[in-house]
Parts: sequence; C-alpha cells; structure tokens
Amino acid sequence: MGLIAPHRRWWIALAFAALSLPMLVQVVTPRQTVSAREARTLAPAPQWPQSAAEWRALPKTLEVFLTDHFGLREPLVRTNAVLRYAIESPTNTLVVFGRHRFLFFTGDGMLLQSAGLLQRTSDIEKLADFAAALSAKYQALGIPFLVTFPPNSATITRDLDPPWFKPKPTTEYDKMMRALARRGVPAVDLRPALTAAAAENIVYRRADTHWNKLGALIGFNEAMTALGKPDWRIDVPRVFHGMEEVPGGDLARMLGAPDDIADLDARIDLFPYRPVKMTERKLDTGRATGGNIAEFDHAGPRVVILGDSFTEHAWHEYLGLHASRVTWIHHELCDFTPAVVAAQQPDIVILAMTERLMFCWNLK
Repeated sequence: MGLIAPHRRWWIALAFAALSLPMLVQVVTPRQTVSAREARTLAPAPQWPQSAAEWRALPKTLEVFLTDHFGLREPLVRTNAVLRYAIESPTNTLVVFGRHRFLFFTGDGMLLQSAGLLQRTSDIEKLADFAAALSAKYQALGIPFLVTFPPNSATITRDLDPPWFKPKPTTEYDKMMRALARRGVPAVDLRPALTAAAAENIVYRRADTHWNKLGALIGFNEAMTALGKPDWRIDVPRVFHGMEEVPGGDLARMLGAPDDIADLDARIDLFPYRPVKMTERKLDTGRATGGNIAEFDHAGPRVVILGDSFTEHAWHEYLGLHASRVTWIHHELCDFTPAVVAAQQPDIVILAMTERLMFCWNLK
C-alpha cells in the first residue's frame, strides 16, 4: 500500500493545480502597471542591484513586486476585499472602520486632526498670513473674497466615528478660524451648519472621503451668506429628495472593492430654480492638477474657486443659478499661479481648502 491513499491523490493533484493556476496565468498575460480597482500604480520590477545597499534592499523590493504581480490578482484582490469588508478588517492601513461600517481616511493625519491631537500652530499662522495677503489684494480691487474649509468627515459625523475616537475641546480648525479673525480675513466656519444637518441626514459619503451632495449644498449656502449674497442660497427642502445608493468612492477603491461596497448620496434636483444650460471645459493652469471652467447661458458675475476635490464640481450648478462663469483652480497648497486667477477676471474669489489640507505646505 502506498504512503498516500488513492482517493487522496486526486485532492493533491487538484490542490497543486489550484496553486499553479495563478503562476500559469501570470506567464501568459501582460504585466499590469496600474490597478484601476485600487486606483494606484503597481510596483515596478526591481533593477539589478548596483551596490551593497541595493543588494540588502532587494528581498523587500522583490517581495513588494511579487505582491503586486501574480496571476488572477484582480479577482483575488476583489474577493479578499469583500471578505475583509464583511468582517470589518480593512486591507489598507489608510482606511479604518467607524460605526455602521462608515469608512474613514487616515492619511494626512486626518483623524488625529479632527480629534485635536495635531496642533500645527506655525502652519496655521502661515496660511492665515497668506489668506490675509489675498484678502488685502482683492479688497483693493473691490473683489469680494471669502475663506472657508470643508471639514473632514470625522469632524462632523461624530455618531459614526470609530468608538475609540475621543475629540479634544480645541482642534486646528478652531485655531485657524481664530487666526483668520485676528487678521480680519472674511471666513466662514461650516461646522455648525453641517453638524446640525448631520443630526437628521447623512451629509458625508460612507465609502468616500468627501461630503455628499447634501453636505455640499449646506456648505454652499453658508458660504453665500458669508459673502453677503443670501439671495443665492438654495432652499434645501425644495431640492433635496432623499438618499440613493451609489457605487463606493475613493475609500472603497483603496480597499480594492469599488463595485462591491455600496455608498449613499443625496438626490438634489434644482428644477424649481430653473437652471440654465451649463457648458464645461478644462483650464490649463500649468499644473498637473489643472482646473475647469463652467459657463452658463445668462449674464452674471464671474466666480473663481481656489479649491480641491471637495469643490471641484460640487458648487458649479449651485453658483450657476446666478453666475455667468465658475472657474475652479486647485489651490496647490497656496502655490497656485496668480496670473491664471487674474486671467479669469473674477468678480468673486473663494479660497476653499479642505480641513486636512488647509496649509501652505507648497508655498515657496
């Protein structure tokens, strides 16, 4: 009698075939350089070491490469992501679970910032000085100027934050608002209105770092009031029609399952305000982030938003009820090109930097 029973040999053969399949698939398929599912660039093949340090680093470099390149990687990553999501064990250290499977981003110190555990006072003062200079510049030109900061999700969604999240009384957002006030810079704190709205409805995406359409609308209304344009506010009950299920956003992509993690967004219909046709086009800002221009088929002021992904498209249609043109330009952490802004001949300028990016880290 052999060492292995005949009926077990088939199982060994099947197990060997299953383990060999990814390797065989890898051999016959082209190597990927980008994972669309995870929205990231995959590790390149290691080069032949040229020094002792490179030889020492080779095992780790090779491990990272092999982790990113094996046959059937996409379906296996997807299956792993779905299973890990089900047991609330994220596959990416940049994502953590809150209550009710609400996801939070940990990059840029976001959670620590929202909890008040980061206090970068010198960086706050630097941005406040920068904003004061902008304010003085536009005031001299007779152009209304406003600074506002879309808050981090963790700053607003307190009942959904991770159980261990215990915010301190004072955060960088508080200090920033005080620094701007001392310099007389027109600014609006979006937290009170968003926090009040969050008591009744979700105002941030569940599987994305951004606010949803309702949160964006509430932030827009607060900004318009601060600009002295209360007639530009939009009556929320007239346009908000509940929530709808949408595919997961950037946090779902970080977990490798954007098509499998459901999200929620608000249904906003501006029909009662009779919006006009909007035409969009890209703007070359000389930077990789670029910009965009939305033009509307009526007369009105020209608005420039120096913002980021929170305002890249979120406010265009709202502003377009009154503005003739809305130009969005990335703030570049205070290192945008002033000539690009001036070329738009703005009548209103809004500096809208997300809370976790409200710093002049790129300022030379």
